Amino acid sequence: MTMMKEIAEEFVALISNLFGRFSELNKGATELSHMQNHVMEFMYMQQRAMNLKEISKGLNVAKQQLTIIIRNLEARGYLTKMPDPKDKRAVLVSLTPKGKEVIEKKWTYIYERFLEKFIRLDEEEQLDFHFALHKLNVLLKKMEDEA
Repeated sequence: MTMMKEIAEEFVALISNLFGRFSELNKGATELSHMQNHVMEFMYMQQRAMNLKEISKGLNVAKQQLTIIIRNLEARGYLTKMPDPKDKRAVLVSLTPKGKEVIEKKWTYIYERFLEKFIRLDEEEQLDFHFALHKLNVLLKKMEDEA
């Protein structure tokens, strides 16, 4: 087997492992559906009001599907809609303070659960883990910048 193939297989295994660990840490973090959470996370990361077209494009979700999700999140008080001053036909969607709080609580919960698992590693394993994460992040960023 070539080194490139081995690396690709290891990378796929890493993604699967990370997804599994994250799913485990994320259990019980929020009562939102997967798609509701996806929309809320995206909005939180953007830190600004956005129109449906921008959200749809950013998440690769059909506007029709997004409309229902946003309506439900608005009804629960997590999002608010207002007219777009640049386009009278469009609305801008933004997180409410309650919406921001839900996302921040979720990440605090995940962080605490991660620490519970991380402290099971001995000091050398923790150092190895830290170095491996740092190195992987640096290399992935380098691959992105050179593309």
